Amino acid sequence: MNNREPGTTSLDDAIPQQVLAQAASWLMLMQEGPLLPAQQLELQRWRLASAEHERAWKRAQRLLKRLGSLPPTLAKQTLDRPTGRRAVLHGLLLLIGAAPVSWWAWRSQAWRAGFASDYQTSVGERQHARLADGTQITLNSDSAMDVLFDSAQRLLHLHRGEVYIVTATDPRPLTAQTQQGQLLALGTRFSVRQLADETLLAVYEGAVQVRPERASVASGENIIRAGQQVRFNRERLGNIEPVRETTLAWQRGLLVADDMPLRQWTQELMRYADQHLECDPVLDELRVSGTFPVDDLPLALAMLAQTYGLQVRQNGRQVFISR
Repeated sequence: MNNREPGTTSLDDAIPQQVLAQAASWLMLMQEGPLLPAQQLELQRWRLASAEHERAWKRAQRLLKRLGSLPPTLAKQTLDRPTGRRAVLHGLLLLIGAAPVSWWAWRSQAWRAGFASDYQTSVGERQHARLADGTQITLNSDSAMDVLFDSAQRLLHLHRGEVYIVTATDPRPLTAQTQQGQLLALGTRFSVRQLADETLLAVYEGAVQVRPERASVASGENIIRAGQQVRFNRERLGNIEPVRETTLAWQRGLLVADDMPLRQWTQELMRYADQHLECDPVLDELRVSGTFPVDDLPLALAMLAQTYGLQVRQNGRQVFISR
């Protein structure tokens, strides 16, 4: 039964979608940085313009109170992507007028996609950071990772992409989590790459203990040492192979190829550009060597074409490589 006096309103009354959208826009703007004095005045005028505006803003504030704050990298991820910005604004609009359970459903989806991760990079971007314990991380292109430190552990959860980790001395164990299992650092420098159905671990200093999610591995057999790399899925470890420091050249914006199959070369470069590279099947046996820039795809393709006598044709975002 509704006991409110006629003519009064409640925060739970329906608010026009246009007004909710305006409140969501202000919420988004505030997450991108502190409002300028002129923007603060404009927000105040907007709130005072009507009772509906004020009610929508109070709902937005309730949302902020519920969340603590929006994920700090959410706004940054969409600054240069109009379609992404529209999607986020639409999500905020729904959240402002939704029940708390809707927030958790949205948060879960965003977390899985990497949009709500503590650290993330877009395609072609790399990011370096020093964590609270002194551990240093470098994220490669299109990567997302969460960090959980408490009194008992240090957990780095890689959702997608690749991360290079230099561990800091700390009594708490440091573990990296991927879709396939966990990696326990034993005082080390290592990189972790999340592939479609497996994880690639490369160790450059110290050692890392691999714990596939469903595998039963004898003690000692799952320790990967400096100069080694291994792929693993949930069930088993793959073969241990040698690794070179040149695989970390991506931190300097380079791809170092040493007798690399051309198809693998194109797949590596596609990690850094929003374009699709396709090779003529007759080039399946071609292997590539050299140092190529990952941040300048046209230059990398020109170097490839000149060195190996190839032809590169581009149609929009499609690039075709042939003799």
